[in-house]
Amino acid sequence: MINEAVIIVGGMGTRLLPYTKTVTKEMLPIFDVPSIFLLVKEAYLSGIKKVIFVVTKRNKKLIENYFSNDNYLDNFLKDEPVKQKLLLELKKIIKEMKFQYVYETLRGSYGAVYSARNYIKNDNFLVMYGDDIIDSKIPLTKQLIDNYQKTNSMQMAIYKPDLNDLPKSGLIKYDKDNNLIGITKLEESNKVIAIGRFLLNKKIFKVKNQLTVYQNNELYLPHSLLHFKDTKCYLINGYYFNIGEKLGFIKASIHYALKNEEYRDEMLKFLKEI
Repeated sequence: MINEAVIIVGGMGTRLLPYTKTVTKEMLPIFDVPSIFLLVKEAYLSGIKKVIFVVTKRNKKLIENYFSNDNYLDNFLKDEPVKQKLLLELKKIIKEMKFQYVYETLRGSYGAVYSARNYIKNDNFLVMYGDDIIDSKIPLTKQLIDNYQKTNSMQMAIYKPDLNDLPKSGLIKYDKDNNLIGITKLEESNKVIAIGRFLLNKKIFKVKNQLTVYQNNELYLPHSLLHFKDTKCYLINGYYFNIGEKLGFIKASIHYALKNEEYRDEMLKFLKEI
């Protein structure tokens, strides 16, 4: 059974300053919801029942408050059914999911997941990066679960950007059976990047002492998967936005605004005007 997800939201959001001086990036509004809601909704629609947030002291209270009942607000809106309706989806998720919070004790994406190891009950679990928003007809985490059922292997989501957007290094190389075989330079890769969705087994925690420590004492999750021969690279089907930087955040906001029937026509009109 795969019903647990670890969501990493421990970054400081420095690429989004000055906004993130006082408000953490996972609370950035993507159209009409904070970005963290989109990740939790993706997990919920994939059958996840428990989310473990890897947080900092700076953002724990904000996230905890958002995914909690608010009796004061409910009372304030008791005579406003239209506004109450706006909260129905969030309330359903709060009611049906369990949320836990853990502080990051090691740096880097692997370090963040390792910090949550004692909270994970089942052998297999999902990992989601707070910076990465993916919009697809079938939630990406559900796609990874479905692919796991076919392969019985750990999964790493990959994405093929435009050639001009590819970095010089840190790209993914995989074989004809989609097995991860390297993280390498552009010319040696399949010209794809890893993005923040993984389906892992708890055996991933056994390789900590074998990992290379990178700058700022960081341990990287994709690199830890090189220690396993059967990690599958899963090419995503959907729209990908890195909201950890300003252009990705703006694109995501426009994308979700255009999906809303009430605002779509006015948004298109405005975009054409400018």
